[in-house]
Amino acid sequence: MMNSTERIRVMADGILSRLGPIVWVALVVFCAAMLGIVTRPLGFVAAFWPANAILLGLFVIRPALADLYGWIAAVAAFLFAGYLSGDPIVTSLWLTGANILGVACGVALSRGLHAEDRALRHPLSVLRMLLICVAAAGTSAVVGCLIAPVLSNFPLRAGIAFWFTTELSNYVVILPVLLTLPAVWSLGTVADSLVNFEPDAKTTMPVAALCLSVVGSVAIGGPGAIAFPVPALLWCSLTYGLCATSLLVMITSLAMLGAESADLYALPPSDDLLDSKTSFRLGLTLLAMGPLTVATISVMQRKLLARLDRAVSMDGLTDILARRAYLERSAELLARPRANLFSGVAVLMIDIDQFKRVNDQHGHAAGDAVLIAVTDAIAGELRRHDLFGRVGGEEFAITLPDISCDDALAMAERLRHTVERLSVKAALGLEIRVSISIGIVHRVRHPAGGVIEMLPLADAALYQAKETGRNRIVLYAAPSRTDAAGP
Repeated sequence: MMNSTERIRVMADGILSRLGPIVWVALVVFCAAMLGIVTRPLGFVAAFWPANAILLGLFVIRPALADLYGWIAAVAAFLFAGYLSGDPIVTSLWLTGANILGVACGVALSRGLHAEDRALRHPLSVLRMLLICVAAAGTSAVVGCLIAPVLSNFPLRAGIAFWFTTELSNYVVILPVLLTLPAVWSLGTVADSLVNFEPDAKTTMPVAALCLSVVGSVAIGGPGAIAFPVPALLWCSLTYGLCATSLLVMITSLAMLGAESADLYALPPSDDLLDSKTSFRLGLTLLAMGPLTVATISVMQRKLLARLDRAVSMDGLTDILARRAYLERSAELLARPRANLFSGVAVLMIDIDQFKRVNDQHGHAAGDAVLIAVTDAIAGELRRHDLFGRVGGEEFAITLPDISCDDALAMAERLRHTVERLSVKAALGLEIRVSISIGIVHRVRHPAGGVIEMLPLADAALYQAKETGRNRIVLYAAPSRTDAAGP
């Protein structure tokens, strides 16, 4: 049992380990709240309030943050922001309660979602997210606007409508960006992406069309102006990824909201300021739904196509290229010669020696285990750009681009030794040891016939290796001369 000193140390370590995330939550919420407080044209409701959406996103992405300490940190951040803005303590407590209850409603509902829905990876994910945002915004509006008649001359109904639509638009445009951020993200990754980015018409035209549509929306105005960016946003959702589309939707919505707040839109006049702003924010919310839904469907389509391509291209047992995929990718690779970086190309044909005996003596399950172990061992020795495929039952082929003949022989010898050292467990604790024979053909220049020309020659060298004792390497040469390398 731990003594009192050890218990205190464990408690202190636990507090310190939680202190970092707590401070982080408090800092993020405080900064977002201060940003929203700056946009309070009505005295008590901010035109743009990102704090609740950001807090909900943090708690959905990192559920461990939504413990007692995380909620206390968020409450403290809201109260401190209200104190700095000069809100009376009663007002600050009431508004903080409205914010926290709305976020708590969203967190509670999001816990029933699958991981794919929380990352917006399902066609119905955006709709489910919208329903959660409606519940969270409605909770904040009802609780918060009970104080509206006390703080202003606006009637309760108008205050609830404005609060609800403002909260809903904030949730819908901000939350998707947080939910779709990559799991591993760093400034270095972003910097590398920017440095390696090569603009072309395909990647720049959708964004250019989006910018023009927003400008046209502000310049032309009218009841339909809010829908002008929809075609460009749909174009973006079909071109870029889900995170990029979410970011573009957020930027577009905020730009249009800022233009409306600055009275740049030529909208029909209205005697009711709250009704016009409510309508505009609700329109922004619905505008975001279409592109986000299309983006999620595109993600699912690409995911399904990738799974289908993998099922067709990869061998189901060994998880290396299937015969057809190996031949196609080798043909593509050899069709793109790089004169300045080309040292030659080699094709290896590999056969597991006496593989039929393994199946006969130990069963097909043991034979499958040998195939998996051999391919894993070989794949671990290959370079990133080498192509490795299964072309028969126990026959494999490897295409080695940009390699000299000596290096290809050294690679083959390393593969032979690696397999020779393998020990595969069989039934009853028996160990199976196998060896491989390798035939190599090397060309200094790209062969005119590609891999189809080289494979039969490598196969002929493989046949010679098996005929001369197995567990050896043979380099193909003209019929007048044969080089064989033993173990």
